[in-house]
Amino acid sequence: MPKQSTRWPSGSSAALREDVLRVLGVLKVATADQIQELTRPHLTYRHPTSVAMRTKAHRNAALDLAHHDLTHSEGATREGRKLWGLTPAGLQAAAQALGRPANYMGSTARGAAAHGAAHAMAVNTTALALLQPRPTEAQAATLPAVDQNLIAHRPHGIGELDALATEVSLPTAGTDGAPARGSAQADLVLTAPEHGLPALFVEVDRATMTPERVAAKIHRYNAYFNRTDKQLTSTWRQRWNAPTGHPVVAFVLTGPSQTTVMNRSRDLMKLLRECEAPFPVLGVPLQRLAERGPWGDTWWNAARGGAPAPLDVALQPESTNTTP
Repeated sequence: MPKQSTRWPSGSSAALREDVLRVLGVLKVATADQIQELTRPHLTYRHPTSVAMRTKAHRNAALDLAHHDLTHSEGATREGRKLWGLTPAGLQAAAQALGRPANYMGSTARGAAAHGAAHAMAVNTTALALLQPRPTEAQAATLPAVDQNLIAHRPHGIGELDALATEVSLPTAGTDGAPARGSAQADLVLTAPEHGLPALFVEVDRATMTPERVAAKIHRYNAYFNRTDKQLTSTWRQRWNAPTGHPVVAFVLTGPSQTTVMNRSRDLMKLLRECEAPFPVLGVPLQRLAERGPWGDTWWNAARGGAPAPLDVALQPESTNTTP
């Protein structure tokens, strides 16, 4: 660990502080173990039985950033894990670390930790499930053979941290920084053009959305996707780097039990079919996404039903099977 100093009293390195800024710039609030898993996943294998050991360096980095009023404590999760968030100055620093325009960064999400941050933690778990962070080859080479084998057989993810944005305003009128009232807002957006995938706009549903709210969300997304500028260019394409074709809305489903989630999945897919959205709509249980990854038999296409399939297959309209 770098020598402690008056400026950085917890002894963190610049690289670790950048880890914290980048993760919080994307997720808005996160625990130390989520920051570690997204930036240095090899530590999970190096310290498999001690969360404290594998997160110590990032906790010190967050403390050093707090010393400069860039981060602050956002309370704790329901399980008692400390949550970190950004101050307004920290949000600006995170924009620089991520190389993003400040008006694309959203807010500091103060209050996201209310009631144990259940929704924020579900969004973060979704981000981890989509990315499936894995050590680099150099990092993996420092681990025992048994861990290297585990890494080789774990699911592959889509993209990197920079491919994500959370709590994203999608203005049907107004601007990204000042959206009009009634605009859409995605819990998470993933762009991975290197995989040939369309932009993925994610809604995390903890079995709390009423049918009316789901229908309203589909209507707002449609208004956002259809918005054009004076040259009749789709405004969403001006922000999101994605191949040609329509963007996709995905509902990630979580709840108190898998029985609840599966029942909710069937009801929601039926409701979404009835909405007849003019763009692809997918559904996936969060636990299945985390276990199998986005390339596993994971996703349902709401328009056609069908057995769960890998993301690229679920987006192919000709594939059909039984409804969930």
